[in-house]
Amino acid sequence: MNPKHYETAKVISNSHAYGVYSMKLEAPQVAADSKPGQFVMVYLGSDKHLLPRPISLYDVDKAAGTITLDYIVPGAGTKIISEWPVGHNLQILGPLGNGFDLENLGERVALVGGGIGIAPLYFLAKELNGLGIKTDVYLGFRQEIPRHISCFETLAQNIKVATEDGRGGNRGYITDFLPRNPTYDTILSCGPIPMLKALARYAHSHNIPCQVSVEERMACGLGACKGCVVKTLVGYQLCCQNGPVFKSDEIFLPTAKTATQKLH
Repeated sequence: MNPKHYETAKVISNSHAYGVYSMKLEAPQVAADSKPGQFVMVYLGSDKHLLPRPISLYDVDKAAGTITLDYIVPGAGTKIISEWPVGHNLQILGPLGNGFDLENLGERVALVGGGIGIAPLYFLAKELNGLGIKTDVYLGFRQEIPRHISCFETLAQNIKVATEDGRGGNRGYITDFLPRNPTYDTILSCGPIPMLKALARYAHSHNIPCQVSVEERMACGLGACKGCVVKTLVGYQLCCQNGPVFKSDEIFLPTAKTATQKLH
């Protein structure tokens, strides 16, 4: 079982640009045991009516004992988080979930992210770089491109960016710009369900192993509430415990047309 910690973390920085917030926390226990693709539960303090928020690990500095969380603000809970000042103390639980499996990835890997789904890919890219694995990065957005994608430039062999309206990048969905004759040994991804489904079909058609990080609503992060179920080939599993990363050929997800449908 992965080690996890309840830890009092301290806000080192909490800023935003282009609608994406980034918060760095001093949290040495969580940092020491974190792996790419895992997440933490962030507790909101004295407001008993709001559940903790699951946020993926954007970056981890084990030597400095810090973690960085990238997030957006769609509601009251993340609004509270966005207003925490430098020096604020908060409670977190983590690292949680099963991250990306970095064993036997091969020599060349594609990372594919969409929207806020790019958040866990930076920590992942750093780990792959340390393993000497060649990495191409594909990033898709609806409109504007966040400035911090430049951080991938020193980690990737190639970077491709696309936006749905063509603003600041290629126009279209990022899966449209994957190579027709890929030479990747593995594909690793995080993003919205339509992107993951298109990517899984692509990987399946080219016989490339693919791991996808899936978002589900979580109330506890510990498996107690049973609210984040995902249908797989071996039955229903919990995103917070068995995921959030799954093999794309072993998972089913809901679509508009059917109750459940295999990802590829």
